[in-house]
Amino acid sequence: MNKIIYLLLGGLISIYSVSHAQQQLAFSFAETPQTLLLNPGAETNFRYHYGIPLLSNFNVNANIKGFDLSELFLNDGQNFDLKFRRVLDQLKEDDHISIDMRSDILNGGYRYDDKTYLSFGFYQELSSVIYMPKDFIELFYYGNSNFLNRSFSFSQLTGKLEILGVLHAGISKKMNSKLNLGARVKVYSSSFHLESNYNSGTFTTFENETNLFRQSLNNVHVQVRTSGLVDSSTDQVMDTPKDLFTNTFLGGNLGLGLDVGMTYHFTPQLEFTASILDLGFIRHSKNARTYSVQGNYTLDGINFEYDSENPRDYWQELEEDFKEKVPSDDSAEAYTSWRPTRINTALKYSFGEPRPKVCYSDTRKKYYHNAVGFQVHSVFRPKGTLFAFTSFFEKSFSGKIHVKLTHTMNEYSATIIGSGFSVQWGKVNMFGLFDNLLGARDLLSASNITVNFGVNMVIK
Repeated sequence: MNKIIYLLLGGLISIYSVSHAQQQLAFSFAETPQTLLLNPGAETNFRYHYGIPLLSNFNVNANIKGFDLSELFLNDGQNFDLKFRRVLDQLKEDDHISIDMRSDILNGGYRYDDKTYLSFGFYQELSSVIYMPKDFIELFYYGNSNFLNRSFSFSQLTGKLEILGVLHAGISKKMNSKLNLGARVKVYSSSFHLESNYNSGTFTTFENETNLFRQSLNNVHVQVRTSGLVDSSTDQVMDTPKDLFTNTFLGGNLGLGLDVGMTYHFTPQLEFTASILDLGFIRHSKNARTYSVQGNYTLDGINFEYDSENPRDYWQELEEDFKEKVPSDDSAEAYTSWRPTRINTALKYSFGEPRPKVCYSDTRKKYYHNAVGFQVHSVFRPKGTLFAFTSFFEKSFSGKIHVKLTHTMNEYSATIIGSGFSVQWGKVNMFGLFDNLLGARDLLSASNITVNFGVNMVIK
C-alpha cells in the first residue's frame, strides 16, 4: 500500500511540475457511456447503450481569465466607468473569455464480442475563445493622445468562434488482461467559422513639428478568415441564424479527425488511462472568405488649403493613399483550420471489496467500491496550451449509485471543487457533473463553470 501511495505522489509531483489545465470531470468515470467520448480506449461492461435524443449528453463550459464579472456588474453603488478602468488596468495579454457547448443528438453503442465494444453518434458543438486586446481597448477608450510613443500591437487581436456537427464511430478493444486500446473516427461539418490569429504590426503616435501628432502603422499584417458568414452567391452577410445549427449534419464545410485512447493496468487495482482527442482539420470551401491588410503607413495630419477655383477632396485623397500603401485583400479561396487538440491522462488506484454484482473475467472490467487518483488535461489554444490538474475520489454506495469528488487547479483558480454522480435505475442511467461548487454561490465572481448532464439507456 505504501508503494502505491508513493507512486501516486511521485506522479502528481512530476506531472504538475510541467503543467496546470482544463478539466473534464467525466474522464475516467466509466459509469457513464460518455466516458468513451473522452477516451475511446476506456473499458466498459455495457452490452449496449443508447442515448435519449438531445438529453444523452449536454455540456457547458465557460471561463474568464483576468477579471470577474462581479468587478464590472456588481450592484455596489460604484461608478461603472471607475470599475471598467480598474479591470482594464489589470488585464494581461493572455487573458481571455472562452465558452464551449456540446449537445448529443445521437449516441449509442453495442458489444460486438467479449473483447470489443463499438460506439457511434452525432453531436453539435459551439466553441469560442476571445483574447482581450488590452492595447486597443485602451486606445479606443482613452484616445491616442494619452499614449505618445507607445506602440500598440496588432498581435493581441486573436480569437476564434465555430459552430459544427460531428459524426463519429469508435471501437474499444481488450488486447489482453492489462491493455485496452481504442480509436474514434470523426467527420466534422462546420456551419460557421471565424478566426483571426498570428497578426502582427504596431500602431504608434508621436509628437510632430509639422502638425500636432504623427501616427504610424508599422509592418501591419492582419487577417480574418471566415466561412458560413457571407453568402458567396449574393455577397451578403447571412441573416438566418437557424442555418448555423441546421447545416451541421454534413451540410457545411467538411473535415476529418481522429481520437485515440488506452487503458493499462499495472495491477488489477492500479490503472493508467490516456487519450488524444481531435487530431483533425476542416477544409472550408463553402461561403469561405479571407480578409487581410498588410503594409506601412505614416500620417502627419492634413494641411487644408482653401482654393475656391480648384477644390480638393482631402478625405478621398487620404483614402486612396492609404489603400495604396496598406493594400487590403478579399479572397474567396478555400482554407484549412485545425481543431483544438486535447490530451487527457489519469492514474487511478481502486481499493475496497470488488462489487459483487458482475461476474468478472479477463474480458470484463473489474470495479471496486472506492478509488483515488489524479488527472491532467490540456487543450491547445491560439496563444499556448492550457493545462489543468485534478485530484479525485470515487465512491460506490451500491452497484447503482456512484459519486466522484474532485479538486482542480488551473490557470483560472487553484480552489475548484467539483462533484459528479451516476445513477442506474433499471435500464436508465442518469449522470450529472458540476465543476466549481464554490463558484455556484456567486456566479458573477466565478472564473470558470462546467455543467454536464445526461440520460442514457444502458444494459449491462
